[in-house]
Amino acid sequence: MGQAASHTLAGKSNIFYDYGDLSSRFTKATLSTLAVPMVIVAFPLLNAYTFTEEELTGFKLMDGAIGGLLGVLGWPLAPFLACWGVFQVLFNDGPPETIPIPQEIKERAKREIGLNCEHFYNIAVVGVAGTGKSSVVNGIMGYHDNDKYAALTGETEATVKPAGYRHPDLRSMILWDMPGAGTMNHPAETYFEDKFLCAFDSLIIVTAERLQEIDLAIAHKAKQWKVPVLFVRNKADQGVDAKMRRYTGKKKDEHQIWSASVGELVNEVRQSICKQLKANQMNTKRLFIISAWNLQEFVSVLSQRKMDYHLRLIDEQRFMRTLIEGVLSKRQRERRRQQKEELKMKRRSKVDATSTNPHVEALTIK
Repeated sequence: MGQAASHTLAGKSNIFYDYGDLSSRFTKATLSTLAVPMVIVAFPLLNAYTFTEEELTGFKLMDGAIGGLLGVLGWPLAPFLACWGVFQVLFNDGPPETIPIPQEIKERAKREIGLNCEHFYNIAVVGVAGTGKSSVVNGIMGYHDNDKYAALTGETEATVKPAGYRHPDLRSMILWDMPGAGTMNHPAETYFEDKFLCAFDSLIIVTAERLQEIDLAIAHKAKQWKVPVLFVRNKADQGVDAKMRRYTGKKKDEHQIWSASVGELVNEVRQSICKQLKANQMNTKRLFIISAWNLQEFVSVLSQRKMDYHLRLIDEQRFMRTLIEGVLSKRQRERRRQQKEELKMKRRSKVDATSTNPHVEALTIK
């Protein structure tokens, strides 16, 4: 332990931006052990990506093989903090293009639940009741569950109808806390259509230990409508805490115990949710292991630009970056598609004009 990272894996990009297939990268670990204040970031990777100290914003990267993860100590969030400022600027304005769905659906969605596709980016947080969807909504906004403007949370299903919350920093982003799927009031058979999920820029499917049938049904329909889907295995903190209790009385560093416990949790996810995703031909790179409460702390740190928190992160940082970039790129892709269509129409018009005008044709031949 205590060695700075080397350059043994040439050509690999920054760890914050390059993740491999989550289902095959769970067996190696490095853990940092310096003094507080600190941020420990766990990355479920098979091989430790290597960087110079400068690539981690000047903080030394300490490592040691423990458990099932890569832990990074110091303040590795500085690059993301810079990105957060860029994201704030990008979300000052509304989307460049609207969602490519029938106008009738847009109008119904606006009339029935208040969904505005024209001027806002919309993200729906969905899943069965009791998975912590509302806390995830709060986490993305950087609110704690008891904050004034936070989404309502509770032991029982607190959301009875779709509720939109405007992001405090990313002003053109609306987070939608959706009712639990598959209940009497929100039947699974028509849930996707009833909640106008085709009209959203992204869906976040929140689950606990395993994906439910309704989760997969939503994901398949979203794929048909080309709506990006992120899968969130929430309540990671509860799972890790339960595993850490087994180490009570053993003479191990707390961070080592945490790393080993997270490694066990990640392996369980590999054996459960990852297998479900693969069996349903879903991308395991879109699966994120998070704690909604840790996500709340993380985004709060970004928003307030404070660096004095003690954070333990698994996929929270990667989740936020993937979510934001995916939302932006979806509308940009639509804009590029429309530009290509317009260019084709112009070319076709020129060809038609040439073929119907003999004078133009003669000049062209000459």
